Amino acid sequence: MSNAQQIRDRAERLYALALKARDNNLNDYAAQLEELAAEASAHADKLSSEVQQQSGQQQQQSQPAKDD
Repeated sequence: MSNAQQIRDRAERLYALALKARDNNLNDYAAQLEELAAEASAHADKLSSEVQQQSGQQQQQSQPAKDD
Protein backbone atom coordinates (compact mmCIF):
# COMPACT_ATOMS: atom_id res chain seq x y z
CA MET A 1 0.00 0.00 0.00
CA SER A 2 1.38 3.38 -0.96
CA ASN A 3 1.91 6.22 1.46
CA ALA A 4 -0.79 8.24 -0.28
CA GLN A 5 -3.28 5.39 0.14
CA GLN A 6 -2.42 5.05 3.82
CA ILE A 7 -3.05 8.77 4.30
CA ARG A 8 -6.37 8.50 2.43
CA ASP A 9 -7.37 5.62 4.72
CA ARG A 10 -6.60 7.76 7.77
CA ALA A 11 -8.61 10.64 6.32
CA GLU A 12 -11.53 8.28 5.80
CA ARG A 13 -11.36 7.17 9.43
CA LEU A 14 -11.22 10.81 10.55
CA TYR A 15 -14.34 11.59 8.53
CA ALA A 16 -16.10 8.60 10.14
CA LEU A 17 -15.11 9.86 13.58
CA ALA A 18 -16.39 13.31 12.67
CA LEU A 19 -19.77 11.84 11.76
CA LYS A 20 -19.95 10.04 15.10
CA ALA A 21 -18.97 13.23 16.90
CA ARG A 22 -21.78 15.13 15.11
CA ASP A 23 -24.25 12.40 16.07
CA ASN A 24 -23.21 12.98 19.69
CA ASN A 25 -23.60 16.77 19.37
CA LEU A 26 -19.84 17.33 19.60
CA ASN A 27 -19.90 19.83 16.78
CA ASP A 28 -16.64 21.63 17.55
CA TYR A 29 -14.77 18.33 17.79
CA ALA A 30 -16.42 17.14 14.57
CA ALA A 31 -15.32 20.30 12.78
CA GLN A 32 -11.73 19.78 13.94
CA LEU A 33 -11.80 16.17 12.76
CA GLU A 34 -13.23 17.21 9.40
CA GLU A 35 -10.50 19.82 9.00
CA LEU A 36 -7.81 17.24 9.78
CA ALA A 37 -9.39 14.81 7.35
CA ALA A 38 -9.50 17.42 4.60
CA GLU A 39 -5.85 18.31 5.18
CA ALA A 40 -4.86 14.64 5.10
CA SER A 41 -6.82 14.08 1.91
CA ALA A 42 -5.20 17.09 0.23
CA HIS A 43 -1.77 15.89 1.34
CA ALA A 44 -2.46 12.44 -0.12
CA ASP A 45 -3.53 14.00 -3.43
CA LYS A 46 -0.36 16.11 -3.56
CA LEU A 47 1.82 13.13 -2.71
CA SER A 48 0.12 11.00 -5.34
CA SER A 49 0.56 13.63 -8.06
CA GLU A 50 4.24 14.08 -7.15
CA VAL A 51 4.80 10.33 -7.47
CA GLN A 52 3.06 10.30 -10.85
CA GLN A 53 5.20 13.21 -12.08
CA GLN A 54 8.39 11.46 -10.95
CA SER A 55 7.26 8.25 -12.62
CA GLY A 56 6.56 10.09 -15.87
CA GLN A 57 9.97 11.76 -15.79
CA GLN A 58 11.71 8.44 -15.22
CA GLN A 59 9.85 6.88 -18.16
CA GLN A 60 10.87 9.75 -20.43
CA GLN A 61 14.52 9.39 -19.39
CA SER A 62 14.55 5.63 -19.93
CA GLN A 63 13.17 5.82 -23.49
CA PRO A 64 15.84 5.76 -26.20
CA ALA A 65 16.15 8.84 -28.39
CA LYS A 66 14.47 8.53 -31.77
CA ASP A 67 16.50 9.16 -34.90
CA ASP A 68 14.65 11.28 -37.45
